[in-house]
Amino acid sequence: MTTEFSRVLAAVDVASDGRLHVVVPPDWLQGRTVFGGMQMALAVRGMRASMPADGRALPLRSVQMTFVGPLAGGEPVALQPDLLRRGRSITHARCDLRQAGGVACTAVGMFGSPRVSQFVHELPAPDPGKRPEEVMHVVLSPQRAPAFTQHFELRWAVGNPPFSGDTEPHSTIYARLRDRECGAEDALLALADVIPTPVLSMLTTPAPASSLSWMLEVLRDPAHLDLHGWCMIDTHVRAGTDGYLSQTSVLYGADGHAYSVSHQTVGVFA
Repeated sequence: MTTEFSRVLAAVDVASDGRLHVVVPPDWLQGRTVFGGMQMALAVRGMRASMPADGRALPLRSVQMTFVGPLAGGEPVALQPDLLRRGRSITHARCDLRQAGGVACTAVGMFGSPRVSQFVHELPAPDPGKRPEEVMHVVLSPQRAPAFTQHFELRWAVGNPPFSGDTEPHSTIYARLRDRECGAEDALLALADVIPTPVLSMLTTPAPASSLSWMLEVLRDPAHLDLHGWCMIDTHVRAGTDGYLSQTSVLYGADGHAYSVSHQTVGVFA
């Protein structure tokens, strides 16, 4: 049995003490922890809950998350948000996801109202040479793939799935969330984290990898994101040493616009 992304987020409950709680089903696990995109979406939900009602619609501009420890599926998670500062145009907030008395991850977000600017510069979308309909849908092996991947459609346009012996630490995939009814911001946060590190594609045997920190910059209002169309996610591993990788991903919508840039520190145990 699977639980749609939107249903998990909608299940965030306010307890009698005013605290926010949720249980994330095991089908959203990534190894022994909850999928990072789910954690990010929950944290941003928590931050918005900490804001005054007239500020909750402010667009998310950037968010930084550190994954402190595993967040177990099927067990209660406490969302502990805190409004840090509300300025005239920028609001800062944070949220910890806590479980079993400890912090599993912590995030700080910046929300900002739009304003007229003379400077507009877009990130041009790369041409992978293949359209989504020209690429076969990849069904990842349940024995090798994290549980959360069943909630997405994935097609590799550049590179190959994990453990296929590729030669370059670069992947470009087309991706869609199967739940087309969730909020656009929630969908963006999920899709931005769905691509496996391309270093796993260079391996020939399974090995674990884990995101340790994640900074996401939102470049375009997610309301314009077509959830029925294919997003394209282009990821480059910039450097790696001592088992730690530095990688950058850009997510483009079906309209060709860049919606987000991700910078991640990833640990690879191989």
